Amino acid sequence: MANARRASLKDVAMLAKTSIATASRALSGTGYVAEATRQRILEAARTLNYQPNLRARGLRQRVSHSIGLIIPNLLNAYYTALADSISQQLAARGYHLLLSSTRDDAATEHETVVDMVGQAVDGLIWVPSVAETDLLDYLAGQHTPAVAIVRRLANDPIDTVVFEDRAGARAATHHLISLGHQRIAYVGGDVMYSSNRDRWQGYLDALRQANLEPDDNLVKLGTNRGTWGTMATNDLLRMESPPTAIFVASNAIMPGVIRTLRQTGVGLPGEMSLICFDDVDWFSFSVPPITAISTAYTTLAEAAVDLLLTRVAGGSGGADRAPVFMEVNFEFVLRRSTAPPRIGPLQYREAHRAESAGGEG
Repeated sequence: MANARRASLKDVAMLAKTSIATASRALSGTGYVAEATRQRILEAARTLNYQPNLRARGLRQRVSHSIGLIIPNLLNAYYTALADSISQQLAARGYHLLLSSTRDDAATEHETVVDMVGQAVDGLIWVPSVAETDLLDYLAGQHTPAVAIVRRLANDPIDTVVFEDRAGARAATHHLISLGHQRIAYVGGDVMYSSNRDRWQGYLDALRQANLEPDDNLVKLGTNRGTWGTMATNDLLRMESPPTAIFVASNAIMPGVIRTLRQTGVGLPGEMSLICFDDVDWFSFSVPPITAISTAYTTLAEAAVDLLLTRVAGGSGGADRAPVFMEVNFEFVLRRSTAPPRIGPLQYREAHRAESAGGEG
């Protein structure tokens, strides 16, 4: 049996014996329509099970009621939670979410931005990777507003919402120093991105404020991947004088760090203190629970959506406003993975590590 044709606005107008323009005004709630006529049109729409074609309407009105969200990695628990919160915020305001991941690849980022603009999104919420100048020029030329989140672009040319990366990292490092630690390792991501760079600088700030000379051998800068956590932690544990504490600058790196410490039999917090920037659910029921810098992704989502939809609406408070920069506060969450430094040397249990590492592939 052939599929039934989807009812059109013309069908509704014909059944209600009105013009298409009158049917459109009644169904959209704009313009004057006599009450009796309005009721007749609504009844016709119900009879025909009429559903408006939102995409076609968007093309006509240059409003699609859809927003693009571009993030680097769907496997990062924090980005997943952030995307879910943004989706809920937009849905509550009548907008749909288009989601894409770039894996921090410049070509993918460029193609994704152009593709989303081609789908007539009303705006973009975007964790920038490379963000070439011509890409920003392209968005401006297409009159597509965008808000940068989590990471900053040089000179903040568009609305931007980030976490208090530097201040949060400074607080995490101060906490370890207050417990008596002096050999504090830092394991973080690529500092070409502002979030990683600012967390690294916050760590250095705290050391200098405590008159502790930074040791480059204790700083491991790589990628926000669990494999980097494994490599960096093994390097730290093999040092002649290993650290007494590790500050991990991203939840994405933490699994590799935790796995390596357990495989080498390093006890937390007796032999090694551990703290992380970001707080994800499993930190609270890890053994021991992980001390963390908690950042409110719901607050960031609300701020980003507010800024973007203000731009979309235009007017004196929208399109012509100077770019806005906002930082979202952090919360220090004290759990049981941090304690005063160990007394005596750390034994690197190579044999134990080798026995346990076989299943990693």
